Amino acid sequence: MSKRVKIKFCGMRTKEALEYAIELGVNYLGFVIDFPKSPRSIPLPEFLKTSEWLKKNKKGKYKIVAVTVDMPIKNIQIIIDSGYVDVIQLHGNENIGLIKKIKGIEVWKAWDSKSQGDVFEIGKSVDRILLDSGNAVEKAQNTSGSFNAFSLYKDFKKKKINTVLSGGIDSSNVNEYLEKLTPEIIDVSRGIETSPGKKSKRKMKEFINTVNVFYGK
Repeated sequence: MSKRVKIKFCGMRTKEALEYAIELGVNYLGFVIDFPKSPRSIPLPEFLKTSEWLKKNKKGKYKIVAVTVDMPIKNIQIIIDSGYVDVIQLHGNENIGLIKKIKGIEVWKAWDSKSQGDVFEIGKSVDRILLDSGNAVEKAQNTSGSFNAFSLYKDFKKKKINTVLSGGIDSSNVNEYLEKLTPEIIDVSRGIETSPGKKSKRKMKEFINTVNVFYGK
C-alpha cells in the first residue's frame, strides 16, 4: 500500500466548517482571499483574524494555506509577516519574477491546461505545483470540470516536481485518483459542498471516510 495521501479542504469560510474539518483530521485548510469572483472568497482582514484563531486554538496537525489570485506583492507580504500562515498558493497569472520575490514561506503555484509559460521551469521556483482542472475564474464558477491531466501528472513525478492534485475531486471519484496516481496531496473544495461556498459536514465526512476505506483504515 502506498503512503497515505494528505488532504486539503479549500474554500473554507465558517468556523463551524473549520472545526469539523479539524475534527476529521484534515491536513491543510485553504482560504480564498480577496477574490470577489469566487463565492468562497473572504476579505484579507477576516482571513488574518481566522488564521490567528486557528494558530492559537490549534487542535490538529493542519497547515494554513492562503490562496491568492494575482494579489499585490505587498498584500502577500502582509500575510507572510502575520506569522499565521504556512503556505502561499498562487492561483492567478503570477510569473517567475513575482514568485521569486516571495521569501520565508512555502509556495505553491496552480497550473492548468490553459496556463502560459514553462511549468517545469516554474516548478523549480516553487515548493509545489497544484495541478488543476481550470483557472481561478472557472473554479469560482464551478465550470472547470474534473482533473484529467494524468500524463502531465506522471511527467511531474518523473521529474520529481512536488505536486498537489486538484479539480472536481469528490467521494465518487477519489479512489480512481488514489489508485492511478498515488498523489501526495489532494485538494478538494466543491466536492464537499452543497452549493458554491457552502461546505457540507455530510460530504466532508463522506470524503474522509472514502479515503480511509481505500487505505484500509
